Amino acid sequence: MLFKGTKRRSALEITQAIEGRGGAMNAYTGADDTCFFLRMPHEYLTLGVDILSDMYLHAVIDPTEFARERDVILEEIKMYDDQPAQVCQENFEKIIFKNHPLGAPLSGSEKTLMAMTPQTLLAYKQSHYVPGATVFAFSGHVDHAACVAAVERTLGAMPSARVPTFRKVTEKTPIGQVSLTRREVAQTQSIFGFRMFGWQEEGYRRAVAYVLRCLLGDNMSSRLFQKVRERRGLCYSISAVTQLFEETGFIAFSTGTDSRKTASALRLIASELRRIKTKTVGSSELKRAKEYLIGGARLSLESPMNQLIRLGEHYLYTRTLPDIQTRLDDYARVKAEDVLAMANELFTPDAMSLSLVVPKEQPETEEAWLETLNGI
Repeated sequence: MLFKGTKRRSALEITQAIEGRGGAMNAYTGADDTCFFLRMPHEYLTLGVDILSDMYLHAVIDPTEFARERDVILEEIKMYDDQPAQVCQENFEKIIFKNHPLGAPLSGSEKTLMAMTPQTLLAYKQSHYVPGATVFAFSGHVDHAACVAAVERTLGAMPSARVPTFRKVTEKTPIGQVSLTRREVAQTQSIFGFRMFGWQEEGYRRAVAYVLRCLLGDNMSSRLFQKVRERRGLCYSISAVTQLFEETGFIAFSTGTDSRKTASALRLIASELRRIKTKTVGSSELKRAKEYLIGGARLSLESPMNQLIRLGEHYLYTRTLPDIQTRLDDYARVKAEDVLAMANELFTPDAMSLSLVVPKEQPETEEAWLETLNGI
């Protein structure tokens, strides 16, 4: 709705001001942040900040536009509901953060949307879009003093306000074991993973967790890709991901398989997790994983947008500035024994959740699916 016009500019005038100078703008919403961003030639820095600030401060939540946008989001929800992999992912998050807002679907539901009004959004904006919860980040051909001056000029008069709080995920937040959904599908989608720490964890420990993830499923030379796809041909793709929020997160493993082969694939993944918990990774394999992460981090610096997102997220969650050299050094000094210890810390049955979307005729029960992961 912030793109639909302000007290000073119509929606068309906003897009014309940006695109008429060769720029582009967009936004995304995560589970605990929203980012509005634009890219413009550097000489339009002041104009870009003025437009973003105008949207941030003075967006007009028109009832007609609101109703239209709500219909768009309802269609988005239906679209995701038609995607088995998306359903599997949402169900996974729902159980790994059981009975917690972090596990709620990001797009909401028809019920929550229909209960919403323009006043709902305005009240949310007033309570959440406050200075202490907002970060302006810049990257590219920019001057620091000019950036500070542009933000001061447009937002400097904002009154201070209480920073909104949220219910944190703690050890007492329950973890659901399994979500089993039956659909008219030809393939089984599966995700299982483990709750872990978040952005506020010390940087070296985050680096160890990333190396662990890389060893298991970051690329085509990873253990899971080689064992499950290349040697056994059980899937087309298989991946390991880490998702960090402010104080919590998860590491998860996902794949899509022929329903007759899903149990075998899950057992193979479980066997690799057991192996990495019991046998120290070799020096050459560890070196490849660290170099992959170091090289990827260096290459990401070539994109101003990557720099922008990293800078903004890092400061938003840690209130510190990211130091790329420290990050590279952390990767380089990760030791095999630390990877072993991290695997044993994270891969525990009481921190694990399993989500599946299976064909309707698939007979296995929740207990039977959990049995495939026994012994992790």
